[in-house]
Amino acid sequence: MSSPPPEPHPPQVLLRAGHTSYEFVQWLGPARHGELILVRRRYGAAFGGYAVIKRPCPAGSEEARRRLVEEARVTSQLSHPNILAVHPLKGPGDAPHLVLEHVPKHRLEAVLAAAERSQQPLSEAFACYLVAEVADALHHAHTLTDEHGRALGIVHRDVTPHNILLSEHGAVKLLEFGVAWSRLSGRLGSEGSESQGSLAYAAPELAQGVSLEARADQFSLGIVLLQLLTGRHLFEGAEAFDARQRQALPPDATLRQCAQELRERIRRYSVADRDAATRAVPEALRATVHRALAPEPGDRFLSCAHLAGALREHLRLTGQHFGRQEALAELVALHYVALRVEAGEDPGDAVEERLLPEPSRQATRPLVSPRAARPRSLPRRR
Repeated sequence: MSSPPPEPHPPQVLLRAGHTSYEFVQWLGPARHGELILVRRRYGAAFGGYAVIKRPCPAGSEEARRRLVEEARVTSQLSHPNILAVHPLKGPGDAPHLVLEHVPKHRLEAVLAAAERSQQPLSEAFACYLVAEVADALHHAHTLTDEHGRALGIVHRDVTPHNILLSEHGAVKLLEFGVAWSRLSGRLGSEGSESQGSLAYAAPELAQGVSLEARADQFSLGIVLLQLLTGRHLFEGAEAFDARQRQALPPDATLRQCAQELRERIRRYSVADRDAATRAVPEALRATVHRALAPEPGDRFLSCAHLAGALREHLRLTGQHFGRQEALAELVALHYVALRVEAGEDPGDAVEERLLPEPSRQATRPLVSPRAARPRSLPRRR
């Protein structure tokens, strides 16, 4: 007689808050100042969906713990549809825990990598839509005030493709305020420290160590816009350095040397450098990109809201309606072509096959599921 199946282990509860409990599902990896864990939320016995907990690493430093507390203080002030929702809680031993909105998603860096692999440029409309949405989120943070009406002066300082999400519904989310600068009372100083966000997307004034204001984030977002439009970073090779810098490893001599060289390139950045890097930008958008990437903060848009307005006006003038539905369709189409290219097919053949009429496509053996093989539109070719 066979033995009965073993009883399942009871779920590990990581955190309780009133009648709400958070059960361990999966460790997601390291993050700035801590680690990320996927959890199952329950209200009493009822399932309440999934969330992500950010908590201090077991072997983390006291400074990392304090910066996680400061991140909680900053993010608790923010409320915007394009900013990932975060709620601070106290965990065991009063350790700071952040409960993050769980967004089934693609990081923008993965989307850019798929576009490069499949040799399919993202559409101009996709770039304008996404950057305008992030600009809205940044403007909310930049103009936030406390309960007394005093400006908090929040500057994100880490606007990169790694910190921009696209949800399964085409929504755009900005995350990771772990190195944000603000005027919150009692904030930890970070001037001259290593934890000021990604050097690869830093504005010249940040690399120079001069006073910081909101238009530093606009410059970082301008680099993202350039990547979306051309597939190229403003500083060649900087995106590879950015990926290496994010790894949870002590910096070695090679990485420190690369950082020093990149910092010098950013400090010396000039109008001539900008003009050379933006030659492939569509002419109708070149003035907008030039302004966002101006070496001097005073030559950029007055605010990220003005940048968002310029991008949406371009879409209006060119008759390109683009929103969540169109963004999702473009992601599905890109994913389809990327899968076929990874399977060994020529990128041009993969796109041509996507354009075949439905009966002809049915005669071809699909390399992906039917659901993935029928996106609603293709990326616009430039």
